[in-house]
Amino acid sequence: MLFIAHDKGVKYEIRRYGKCQLWACISKKTSKKTSEYRYKLLNLRCIREDGEIDLNGADNYEAIEQLKDEHLTKVGDIVVRLTAPYTAVLIDETTAGMVISSNFVVIRIRDNQLLPEYLYWLLNTSQIKRDIYKNSTGNMLSAVNAKYFMGLDIAAVSREKQQNIADLFLLGKKEVKLLKDLVEQKEKFYTFILNNEYTKFVNGDK
Repeated sequence: MLFIAHDKGVKYEIRRYGKCQLWACISKKTSKKTSEYRYKLLNLRCIREDGEIDLNGADNYEAIEQLKDEHLTKVGDIVVRLTAPYTAVLIDETTAGMVISSNFVVIRIRDNQLLPEYLYWLLNTSQIKRDIYKNSTGNMLSAVNAKYFMGLDIAAVSREKQQNIADLFLLGKKEVKLLKDLVEQKEKFYTFILNNEYTKFVNGDK
């Protein structure tokens, strides 16, 4: 299991606070035809390298019966790709209630001593990513075994410090997104202006 430590030199297995699981068993619940039990499926296309989820890439999942809540994403779940680039994403209100493909491991925290937002940040750090790459298989997919996450050590960090790191991380992501949106709007604006000026030139307008 993953580890979380509260005091320097002291570590506790994360099973005290949550669990890691694969949801490959969901394949047994798949309907071959349109079903009244339809869910959104979180697949690899949904996962962006910046740790965000793009729901435009989600497929529909037809189930033969209503799925139990434990088989659907919940707010606070951490979903991690088992193949490169091993991106971790955080489930929020907009992505709760989805089915997860077998390409991921799900980390579900059940105790407030470990903050999901902090773990979300930590799993996406370059240090953790390098360690994942070292423990991945040598094939083309460079897949990492889900058991890797069961033995991953996390340095001792108090809950207060976790909260500070998580808040700063999420604030940074929000600001970066706003800047990217601004750049995109600026590019559209200048493209429009340039195209308009070129059209006037071609048409002989002053």
